[in-house]
Amino acid sequence: MKAFLKRFARYVYLNYKYPKAHIAFSATVSLDTMLADGVKILPGSMVGDCKIDRHTYVGTNCQFSRTQIGAFTSIGPEVICGLGSHPVDFVSTYPGFYSSESSGANWFGSIHKFVDKPTVQIGSDVWIGARAIILGGVKVGHGAIIAAGAVVTKDVPAYAIVGGVPGKIIRYRFEPALLDKLLNSNWWNMSDETLRTLSKYVAEPSVFVEKLAENHGYK
Repeated sequence: MKAFLKRFARYVYLNYKYPKAHIAFSATVSLDTMLADGVKILPGSMVGDCKIDRHTYVGTNCQFSRTQIGAFTSIGPEVICGLGSHPVDFVSTYPGFYSSESSGANWFGSIHKFVDKPTVQIGSDVWIGARAIILGGVKVGHGAIIAAGAVVTKDVPAYAIVGGVPGKIIRYRFEPALLDKLLNSNWWNMSDETLRTLSKYVAEPSVFVEKLAENHGYK
């Protein structure tokens, strides 16, 4: 009962703090996490020390820590992001010798000697498939796609499609000229009202950027 009341109190507080976001009752969101309007955290997910921009959703049973996520990003179920790493060139890989922040290790050290959970940066309009894993410190560019089950150990360029273990670039979503136009447009920063007027063109990327140039001053 005590655990339920604690969860309920946090649920009420977070929904009061972020009235335009949706946080499932069974989701766990740390108090140092920041959520923009329209963000959805679906059931069973754990989000800690993260910053999530507008209209991004986090699927069921995900684990995110120390991650910055852009707008309009789609995250499938059971994605793990921001895993800690261990130094391979120390005498021991046991966290108790180099990081007092480890939740599973007993502390033997006196100072921090290794950043075991560097921040992950995920851009806007990114799609991350089910059960993908993104290691700490990785940067995922705008418009990228991470295939289901991929293990991402290195930075992902904008609009790249990455899959496999370890993750490798399969191809890019668009030809370079169109890719650059979309990237430079920063359409994900436009107002909701503007994006609603442009939504009829999303299936035709070339037309989309033309309409941006005609009606919204983008060149």
